[in-house]
Amino acid sequence: MATSKKQQLSLLGAIAIGVASMLGAGVFFVWSAAYQSAKGSFFFALLLAALVASLNAASVYQLASGISRAGGVYAYSRVYLPKSVSFVAGFSFVFGKIASIAAIALIIQLYVVPQGTVLNPVPPTLLNELHVASLAVLLMTSLNLLGINRTALVAAILATVTLSFLIFSVVVGLNNGFDSQVITNFQLQPNLNHGTLAAAAIIFFAFAGYARVATLGDEVKDPKKNIPRAIVISLGIVILLYFLLAIVVSGVIGSENEPMPLATFEAVLYRSAPWFNPVVIDAVVLAASLGSILALLAGVSRTAATMAEDRELPKVFEKRNRFGAPWLAEILIAVGAIVLIETNQYTAWIIGFSSFERKQPIVVAIFGLMLCLLLLINVPGPAVSISLGILFVAVIARFALQKLVSRN
Repeated sequence: MATSKKQQLSLLGAIAIGVASMLGAGVFFVWSAAYQSAKGSFFFALLLAALVASLNAASVYQLASGISRAGGVYAYSRVYLPKSVSFVAGFSFVFGKIASIAAIALIIQLYVVPQGTVLNPVPPTLLNELHVASLAVLLMTSLNLLGINRTALVAAILATVTLSFLIFSVVVGLNNGFDSQVITNFQLQPNLNHGTLAAAAIIFFAFAGYARVATLGDEVKDPKKNIPRAIVISLGIVILLYFLLAIVVSGVIGSENEPMPLATFEAVLYRSAPWFNPVVIDAVVLAASLGSILALLAGVSRTAATMAEDRELPKVFEKRNRFGAPWLAEILIAVGAIVLIETNQYTAWIIGFSSFERKQPIVVAIFGLMLCLLLLINVPGPAVSISLGILFVAVIARFALQKLVSRN
């Protein structure tokens, strides 16, 4: 079966996928948990997460400038490191991002569907019984199968909706109900206790996605130039926006020691713009979540397809449809995410699983590696131990299969 010609993205399309990945449901979900965990050091936790993201992005920038193959971290480690190490990198990425897809889809269910909004509570409806999170994954999978240009177009639309809302929240918050004293008291307290580090690890989830475009490789036009540019631009936009949001949230809601509601941006708008329709917030969370899921599916499936080309996964996963999408890899990833969704007792732990893969030491600066490991050991829940266990099983299975093939 002939492989279909791959579609190619412009620089703007690559930026759209990067921004959509980062401005997903993470910013709506992690703010509250990180705020409470930091206990007065929220800005330092945010700075630490941004620093780790920037150091990782710097490494990916350098690697993407020299390697145009799809697969991101997996493809780069395949060139510079032993094949067994590249397998660990690729498997960790695919496994971690399947968990990310599940976590973001669960946020749709937790934030949008069951309780309605803070301002307008509604009783449970039929939507609760329709497995909305799983349906969201299936919908984005279907769309992603239509090719990377269609993915980028929809990602751009959804990211624009999310970005516009967050900018609106910043502007309204600064002009109404904002306590300017928060600027006077603004401190980046260098508190490296467990709570601050756990908060940084949680916030890092909201940065995950800056290198998503790197997984697309030569599906981006002039990839050695445009992929690094897209990484820098998209990450820069999000870092600036997150710090503005942190200032506004602190200034409108109050002291960092006060309770922070899960629906953080609803609380901000409730105090600064009580006339604002809360239904719009639910729609924005939905758009943000769908955009992030869409970008994740594109990146993870391409990585899986590249691993299949190298026979690190079954060859069948490299097959592409007439739109250039690795259709079987897409479907299998969606199924994996849905399995996690349907066992959703521990959403925060699933987020921990999704953060796990980012801590793999793939050609990073020593300082960046140390910070990554520091965040790794502070990921909440049993994510690290279970992830390491699964990774160990995967490595043993790979070794056994290679021995079996060599004997035959």
